[in-house]
Amino acid sequence: MKSQKKSCQRKIKIKFTFLGGFEFKEKEVEVEEGKRYSEILEDLGINPETVVIVREKPIPIDEVATEGEVKVLRVISGG
Repeated sequence: MKSQKKSCQRKIKIKFTFLGGFEFKEKEVEVEEGKRYSEILEDLGINPETVVIVREKPIPIDEVATEGEVKVLRVISGG
């Protein structure tokens, strides 16, 4: 007997507020639970290495996303 893969994975909602030169100011997305912030940003066309995500304090970009609101800040570097 074959084991059945769970086809309905739980979805979470995340509201992003973008600060610092993005094409949009806010975006609410619904993603599968277990997805990382870096994957979501890539799906939105944003290079995760160019931003910092903040929810009260900075969140590691490779952390598994959780439901709620986060701010995305563009990192500016120069030399």
